[in-house]
Amino acid sequence: MSDTWLAGALALWIALVFALERLAAADTPPADNRRRIARNIGLGLIALATAPLLLTVTGRIASGVDPLVPLAGLGALGALLVQLLVLDIWTYGMHRAYHEIPFLWRFHAPHHLDEHLDASSAFRFHLGEILISAAMRLIPALAFGIDAATLLLFEAILTANAVFHHSNIRLPARFERLLSLVIVTPSIHWRHHRNIRADTDSNYTAILSLWDRLFGSRNPKPRRIGMAIGVEGERDRSFGKLLVYPFLTKRV
Repeated sequence: MSDTWLAGALALWIALVFALERLAAADTPPADNRRRIARNIGLGLIALATAPLLLTVTGRIASGVDPLVPLAGLGALGALLVQLLVLDIWTYGMHRAYHEIPFLWRFHAPHHLDEHLDASSAFRFHLGEILISAAMRLIPALAFGIDAATLLLFEAILTANAVFHHSNIRLPARFERLLSLVIVTPSIHWRHHRNIRADTDSNYTAILSLWDRLFGSRNPKPRRIGMAIGVEGERDRSFGKLLVYPFLTKRV
């Protein structure tokens, strides 16, 4: 699968989700929604400019080392599926660490300070978090021989689902309940963004929903339209203040 095809498919998916949010919105956007989206896109452009390069470097480093867990015996498809599964579990663990380790939370908090959720929220990540996450992915990449192409494929899948589960789309309740048995849906992830810390510190998984059930971090409460989004006791910041946030605050 070429990078061009992958990027094109992802761009079409993002455009579709943005369109559906405007045709079938679940919650009413705030009055300053354009400025909020501009902040999110600003952070997202920084992330999009750096993440692919960092992941490519990570993959090339891993490709030059014999893996600790050889997967060649599984065949190309079997090895790919195992590597994608490993990356999804790893992403769950890293996300949980961002919430439980105060130093890491400083870099993850700008994502949670968003006070409304839509597809643009999926791109709202601090550069520091992008750098840390890319560096930490070197661990599973070295262990399982994950190359740059697979890392970029996983990142595309992760981004596509993040755009969906952050989205402000009104979905049929039964359809979403069935879908949530397999992947993370807005109902699951919006609860994670509620501005109550007990809710924020739950529902960490990014693609397959089973990891929260397996590791005891599942929050069974669905999203409630109109519930407050953000960080308990804090308010959103301007673009500039979001950039310096990790260096001026800490979680206790």
